[in-house]
Amino acid sequence: MTRRTWAVEALVVALAVAEVLATRAWLKPWMTAGALAVAGALVLRKRFPRTVLALALPTLATGVLWLPSLCALHALAASERRRGEVVAGSAAVAVVAFVPWRDLGGYVWSLPDTVLGIMLAGLLAVAPAALGLLGRARAELAARLAELALSRERERRYAAEQAALRERERLARDVHDTAAHHLSLISLRCGALAATAESAPYREEAAALGELGRRAAADLRRAIRHDGPGLDRLPELLDAAGDIVDAAHLDAGDCPPAVQHTAYRIVQEALTNIRRHAPGASADVSVRRTGGLLRITVRNTPPPAPCPPPDEGGHGIPGLRTRAAALGGTLIAAPTADGGFTVDAALPVPTATG
Repeated sequence: MTRRTWAVEALVVALAVAEVLATRAWLKPWMTAGALAVAGALVLRKRFPRTVLALALPTLATGVLWLPSLCALHALAASERRRGEVVAGSAAVAVVAFVPWRDLGGYVWSLPDTVLGIMLAGLLAVAPAALGLLGRARAELAARLAELALSRERERRYAAEQAALRERERLARDVHDTAAHHLSLISLRCGALAATAESAPYREEAAALGELGRRAAADLRRAIRHDGPGLDRLPELLDAAGDIVDAAHLDAGDCPPAVQHTAYRIVQEALTNIRRHAPGASADVSVRRTGGLLRITVRNTPPPAPCPPPDEGGHGIPGLRTRAAALGGTLIAAPTADGGFTVDAALPVPTATG
């Protein structure tokens, strides 16, 4: 419980004890002891409202102790109990408060006294129950408002995600229309140069550039369709890297398309970084399935000549970390002790279920 709750409970018990001490002149010793015990039990009224109300009704029968019964009835009405139990508790409080138990045999039932007794018993029975039901209604309303606010927040996030998705799709289409157009022109131009070149090396180089342009356009189209290259394209990627790859170990088995695509992009980005930032270095590429993980490791040797530091604004490695994290995996990119660099990623592979 919070400090405020403890303070309220302490105040309720203190008032009940003060009421007992203030009226002890009209109580017998055993009544005083029982009333003090009931006052202490009020701290349990929210957890056991019916039991505490049953214990408090005898103190109400004394005619001078009201607080225990009123507090217990309020707790019963404010709890998650059925309304019928609240009505029964109110009726019990009204009956006990109306009947003059201590002078039942010699009590004179005059009309004014009877009317006042009925009004007092009704007030003692209705007021705590009404306040408890009001508190319950406010709590339920607050819970509903919190659920409504949470639902609106979810709808707002969903609308924002949909807007971002539509914007990404629009940008992807624009990139595809622009880049694919220029790549096609490059491929056509290279094909024309290959057909008209007089030297065989030039023809081969132009043909290679044209083929590379066609592959880039095809990869771009697959990326727009969310159907990127998988592990079956890794040998082709390694062959295109040329002398950069010194050794390759590929033993991935069957993996979901999203895992395959991410693994391909990790190897592709790592080889591109080696070509850009460590020219002349060689690399070892390993893509292996280990238990429930697909381990991708690309480690390159130190470059033969000092190289300028990479640009701080690059998004290659952070983008790969985001891809790996989206699949529940990790990616570590760090320099090695001998001056090389390593990219090590672990992607979880979901186990197929029957």
